[in-house]
Amino acid sequence: MNSPPSEFNPFFGVVAPALRWVPSLRYLLRRKRILEVAARFPKGRLLEIGCGSGALLVDFERLGYDATGLETSVQAIDLARIMTQAGGAPIAICDSFSGFEPASFDLVCSFDVLEHIENDEEALCSWKKYIKEGGRLLISVPAHSSRWNSGDIWAGHYRRYDLEPLSELLGRQGLVVEYAECYGFPLANLTELLGKRGYSRQLKQARNSGADMAEASAASGVDRKRYLRLFKYMDSFPGRSVLRMAYWLQRVFRRTRLGSGYIVLASLR
Repeated sequence: MNSPPSEFNPFFGVVAPALRWVPSLRYLLRRKRILEVAARFPKGRLLEIGCGSGALLVDFERLGYDATGLETSVQAIDLARIMTQAGGAPIAICDSFSGFEPASFDLVCSFDVLEHIENDEEALCSWKKYIKEGGRLLISVPAHSSRWNSGDIWAGHYRRYDLEPLSELLGRQGLVVEYAECYGFPLANLTELLGKRGYSRQLKQARNSGADMAEASAASGVDRKRYLRLFKYMDSFPGRSVLRMAYWLQRVFRRTRLGSGYIVLASLR
C-alpha cells in the first residue's frame, strides 16, 4: 500500500518527503510561536496570504479555524493543494483576491511575505480590506535592518524590519499593534549565521548563470531540498530534544530583541 504524499506529524506538522518538502528549522521555530499566538482567540474565518506549501493551513484547521489560503506562485499552489490533503478535509487554495468579500475574515495572516513586496504599505492597504471590523492581522517578518545579508538577497527580500517603523507602518493603515515578539533566539540566529557563506556562493553562481532572482523569491517558501537530508536527524530523539530546548529558549527570550524575526499581531480599529 503506497504511503500518502503528505501526512500530519504531531511534532513537525505536515511533512512530505516524497514531494521534497520538509520543515526547515526556522519554519518550525516560527510555527511554534505563531500557533501559540493564534490559539488565544475565538476561532473564525482565517485567510493566509502567501500560504506557500500550505502546511500552516492544516495547523490552523486543527486549531479550529475555517482556513483559506491565497498564493500566486503556480509551483506553490500545486504543492499546497496536495499538502493540505494531510488535514483530511479540503482547504481552498486561491490564486487571487477576486473571490473574497471585503471584511469577511476574522484573522488575516501572512508569514515572511511582506519583505518580498516592494511597496509594503500598498500591500497592507490591500490586505486590511478583507479583515472584519474588530478582526486581526497576524504577520511575521525578518527582524533587524542591520542584519541584512546574502540570505535576504538570495530569497528576494526588499528589506528587513525594525519594530518601531513596522508598528508605524501598520498604524498608518489603522492597525493597532496588540502584541509583538522577537522569535528564534538562539537557534534561528545560528542557522542564519551559518547560512551566509552558502548563500553568498549561490548568489555568485546565480549571477554567473544569469538566473532570475524573482524565481528564487517565488521558491523560497516551498524549496526544501537542502533540508531533506537534515530532516532524518531532526526526526530523531536527539533532534527532537534539541528542538524542544530551542522552543523553550525562544519562548523565554521572546520579549527581547535578540531573535531573528518578528511576529506581530494587530487589530483593525
